[in-house]
This record gives sequence, C-alpha cells and structure tokens, in this order.
Amino acid sequence: MKFWKFSSSVLATLLAVVSVQASGPAEGDAVADPNSAVVKLTAETYKQFLDENPLVLAEYFAPWCGYCKMLGPEYAKAANSLNETNPNIKLAQIDCTEEEELCRDQGIRGYPTLKVVSNGAYADYDGPRDAAGIANYMVKQSLPAVQVPADADALTAAIEEQTKPYVIQVGASTDSDAASAYEQVAKANRNDYSFFSVEEPALVKELNTKFTNVKVTGKSPSYYVVHPGQLDDVREFEGKDINADTLTSFVTTEVVPYFGDINRDTYLTYMGSPLPLGYYFYNTAEQRAAFADEFSKLGKQYRGKINFVGLDATQFGKHAESINMDPAIVPLFAIQDTPNNKKYGVNQKENPEGPSLKTIKQFVADYLDDKLTPIVKSEDLPTEEEKKANPVVKLVGHNHNEIIEDVSKDIFVKYYAPWCGHCKKMAPIWEELASVFGSNKDDAKVVVADIDHTNNDVVLPFEIEGYPTLVLYPANGEVDEKTGLRKPVVFSGARELDAFIDFVKENGALGVDGHVLKAAQDKAAAEAAPEEEEEAAEEVKEEAAEDEDVEHDEL
Repeated sequence: MKFWKFSSSVLATLLAVVSVQASGPAEGDAVADPNSAVVKLTAETYKQFLDENPLVLAEYFAPWCGYCKMLGPEYAKAANSLNETNPNIKLAQIDCTEEEELCRDQGIRGYPTLKVVSNGAYADYDGPRDAAGIANYMVKQSLPAVQVPADADALTAAIEEQTKPYVIQVGASTDSDAASAYEQVAKANRNDYSFFSVEEPALVKELNTKFTNVKVTGKSPSYYVVHPGQLDDVREFEGKDINADTLTSFVTTEVVPYFGDINRDTYLTYMGSPLPLGYYFYNTAEQRAAFADEFSKLGKQYRGKINFVGLDATQFGKHAESINMDPAIVPLFAIQDTPNNKKYGVNQKENPEGPSLKTIKQFVADYLDDKLTPIVKSEDLPTEEEKKANPVVKLVGHNHNEIIEDVSKDIFVKYYAPWCGHCKKMAPIWEELASVFGSNKDDAKVVVADIDHTNNDVVLPFEIEGYPTLVLYPANGEVDEKTGLRKPVVFSGARELDAFIDFVKENGALGVDGHVLKAAQDKAAAEAAPEEEEEAAEEVKEEAAEDEDVEHDEL
C-alpha cells in the first residue's frame, strides 16, 4: 500500500538515521557466530535445505557491509531463540562474495537482503532488525493468517499479549464469502497485525465481558479493530458490503489511533492509511501534553477524513522542510495530503510561538471545506537569459504543468536530485540531447527538460522510485484523469545519446529523428570550420598589423 510520496520517504529516511545513530556505529561481525543456530548455505546445499525446511529466513550479505555487521549478532540471537521455542523455523545466511552466481540468480542487488521462504515461495522480509523482532516476525509467519482461539482462556491470553492493534471477526462461518474476504485481508496484513475469528457462543459471551462500548451478538458477521488496553473504545465495522476492499479500508483506517506519534515503530501504520496527515511538531513533552487530549477529540471527530500525529522536532524536525514549513519555528501544525502530495500549513510568521488550539481547529475545518491553498515548493522561474543560454528547458514547481500540458510537443523530462551521482554524470549527455533537438527554441518539436525533484513540488501520474527518472510525454498522448497530465513512457535503456535519440523517435508521437538533425548539425559545423579558421587567421594578421602600426608610431 504505497500511498505516500517523496516527502514521506524523507521522513522514513530520518527515522532510519535516528535508529542507526541510536544503535551506534556498525560493530560486530556480519558472519553469524559459527556456534549459533544460523545455517550457512552454499550453492551445493541451498536448494536441498529449502526443500527440507518449510519456513526459512534467508539473509544474503557481504562480510564488509556495515549494515550486515549491525545485523549479524542480532540475527544469531534470533536464530538461537527460535531454535529453542520454534525449532521448525530456520535462519540461514548466504555470503554473496563467495556465492556470486547464487545471489545473482536470486536477484540480490543490495546488502543485507532478507527473504522469507515458505514452502518454496519467496517473499521480501520487511520486519524489524533486532533479535526479538526477527523472532516474533518469523513466528507470525508460522501461524495461520487467521487465528481461532480454542476456548475463553486462549482468547483472553491472546488479547492480553497483543502490543499492536488487532482485528476480530465474529459470527462468520468458515465457508462463507465474508470469512473468505477476511482471510484474504489477514494474509495481506499478517506482518503488521494479528487477526482472530470467534464463532462459538461461549467466546462471543467472553468478548461481551471485555468490550464495554459495543454489543457483540454473533448472529451475523461483524468485525472489530481493538487497540491494546483500550477495550472501552473498540472500533466496529459499520459497512453494509463485506468484501476484501471494504474490510481493508476499515482496518487501515481504524488501526490508526485518534492521536499518536510517528516514530520507527508506527511509521508504516500511518503511511499505510490513505488519509491525509495532520502533523503537530513539538519540542517538549509539555507542549505535546498540552494539546494531546484535544487532538484525540479532533481525531475522533474527523475519523475517516484525517489522521492526527505528533512529531518530536528534536529528532525529526527536518521533516518540516519536506512539507514546506520552517523547522526553526516550533510548535507548528501542517497537513499533508499524501495521496496527492499537497501540503498546507498554519502561517508560521503570524504564529511565531506556535498556533493556538482555536487556530488549528479552524485550519482543519477550512482544509476539509477545500478553502485552503496548498504551499507549493518551487525554485525561481528561469530568466529569459537563462532560457537562451541553456538548451535544456528548466522546470520548477511553478511552471512544470504549464510546459508539460503543451500537447503539441514530445516532452522528455529528467527528474533528478542534486546529490545524485548518476544524474551528475548524465548531465552533459542530456545537454547535448537538448542541443540536438533545439529544445529551448519556440519552434522545437521535442522539448528536453529537467527538474530538481527534491526542491519542487509536482503531482505526477506515476511514482518516482529513484534518480534520475526519465520519462517522455508523447504529443497528444492519453491523459491521466487524476493529474490532467499525459501518461508518460518511462525510459529504462542505456543512458547514452544514441539511445535517447532512438527512444524519442520510437515513443514520441511526432516521430522526430534526432539522428538526422544531429547529422545536419555536424555537417554544418564541418562546413563552417574552414571559414572560421580563415576568419581567425585574418584576425591574427590584423592584430599583428595593428601591433606594427603601434610600434611604428611609438618610434
């Protein structure tokens, strides 16, 4: 569920950095202790081991990798723990510096890469990197997606041991369509939440002794999201249609607390929800506490419309820049419409000590009434001199759509980051490509452009997952209904001039052949060369003559 855009990925990076800093520098050995329960696999033993063990977590690593060194000791501890409690779950390591072909066959591109292998089926591991977290994650993989408590004691024990929100289905027979849809949702979200099913009357009665704000009948399928320790605030599914989509929407909405903090443990919970986020940045626990109850009320009032979160600015304050706010002025309040990558913030100059509760409430109401104007981060528009001097058309937040919406041209855009090494290496080739097409001229049929994606807000009909991302908007192409922009064709070939020219000719709607244009330019340059040489020689003669005249006058 990728609902978040670039700015939220910045927050993810900040969270990861804090996590690494808290753990100290990379220490330990990437190779697990040979006396641990971690199994070292080679090309000769790999297949047989996976065939013989139904559930394996495989780590593909390199001994020199710093993150692998951090993981190594925790990985060994997790393996030892599982060997005692769940011996059927195995942890294995593959040294990719020794088993290059095996790792290449598995598509390993970075270290460490962890994969869960269950009865021959591979899935990416996206769980914690500490020993307890790894062990708990793998135990979950061994359990059914939907757990059915055997009796009231088992139900009570299951509820009491939950540390994250969990979901309970009541009154759905195992062969019903509702139960099938629930199973589907549980399998898709089992790594994040626990799913239970209760059908026996005695267990339904037990739930009624625990839940204080809802009445559980068990007469028809019903669904509940429960937060640990909050049995007086159980969230009940109120939809009429029970299917995988409606249940997924219910779960992703209700697992989010009315007001909580974003940190490395809760990040995926918030980012898994499609709702906008209302951020309250604070510097002290006192600042947070002063508004916590009121934010909880707002969260309940606007349930299903917006989620409210706290963010500790002493750790994650830099994220304010990503939502177009000044991190130096805290407390602050801002709303990020993550699906549409739009940001709105309470004016910080007018509220240098932080916005009042009254101001925040009015701001939220205005946002939901569509009365606010988003804050668009944009570099300055290029000047006329810059346009003439640079064959590459510069896009910024304020002119991106205006230029892209010119459907009479094929437009080839490079979305880049200034710190990206590949982008810097490609810059001269991109400039040469723009020169071939005369990109900055009014009559150009092909526009070659670029935009610093980190410093300009743009809403795109595709997701940027790395830099540089190169896309071609064909002239008069099909329009994306959501963004109003043409659906682009993504370039994935070699980043070379000839490959770019071929790509434009083959995928552009106008069929412009850059090779023909380049040949004509080269020919014109070659023909002009002798004349230029003659002119240069004449200039030298004239200068020499002038020098003689000057010297003669002096005599």
